[in-house]
Amino acid sequence: MQGLRMMSKVAVVAALVAVVGCSSSKSPTSASASATGASSTTTAPSATTAGPTTTAAAAPAALGVAMNAKVGQQIIVDGKGMTVYLFEPDGASTTSQVPAGIKANWPPVTVTGTPSVGAGLDKTKAAVQAQPDGTSQLLYNGHLLYTFAGDSSAGDAAGQGLGGIWFVLSPAGAKIA
Repeated sequence: MQGLRMMSKVAVVAALVAVVGCSSSKSPTSASASATGASSTTTAPSATTAGPTTTAAAAPAALGVAMNAKVGQQIIVDGKGMTVYLFEPDGASTTSQVPAGIKANWPPVTVTGTPSVGAGLDKTKAAVQAQPDGTSQLLYNGHLLYTFAGDSSAGDAAGQGLGGIWFVLSPAGAKIA
């Protein structure tokens, strides 16, 4: 599973390098996705490098901002443009409280190293917290972040308000009810 995730990440980085290499503009790119009537315009998260002497390709930002048609405002998305959620029962805890029986449907947003954020987000609000299962889960404004298995493409927000405990976040990091 870890190898598959790594291969997927390598493929995403390679695709980004190819797109960036073909682009003649330095302005942020945008992408639109449509699924079941929901659309999303995602500002491409800015990339960072590990240091001034690094020659390797820059990795995409862990978080970005996108306009979401279902919610009717900008929300936080992951580096792939997928909607991220907070789990209200987590509260201020830095350890996930998601019950084992639903973890497969609500995977944590994980990162390695220092997280980067795209335009419209405050990098001082992004943090990483080690979880008991060994993952490094991303937090924004003190909220542990998750994606939803029911969202199949960028722009989906099927988990919004689900069970009265799952919510999307504003670029400020506040719950959107």
